[in-house]
Amino acid sequence: MTTPLPGVDIGDAAKAVRSLLDVVLDARDVTFAEWVALRTLGTSVERVSQPALRDGVVLALDLDAAEATALLCSLEARGLLCYDGFEQVGLTVDGAVLFDEIQAGVAAITAEVYGGIDAGELATTRRVLASVAARATELRLRL
Repeated sequence: MTTPLPGVDIGDAAKAVRSLLDVVLDARDVTFAEWVALRTLGTSVERVSQPALRDGVVLALDLDAAEATALLCSLEARGLLCYDGFEQVGLTVDGAVLFDEIQAGVAAITAEVYGGIDAGELATTRRVLASVAARATELRLRL
């Protein structure tokens, strides 16, 4: 039997953790793509320009600009985000409540999944994964 490549382990862990996130999102009728946009707004100190939010969603989800714009329009139609007169985007009260509920669910699951794992090991894991992500990004640009 051969030892699996490290990417397989990373992929398995990512899928397992993502499936937990999907449970939290499904309970609130939110897709992963919607969560990416909501999280961007919910963690931003200030309102975000529509082009910056759209471009961030494009990069994060590998969508085209039209798909990202449609996603933002659907969140606006659901009353979860709104624009001001300067095309700056922010969460509505309902959007902020939904963000907080999902964030609390994610925090609870995160605590359970990572609870009992040595803090030093988690810090090492974060550093290694950040390095892997940076290297993969560099390699992708060269391919």
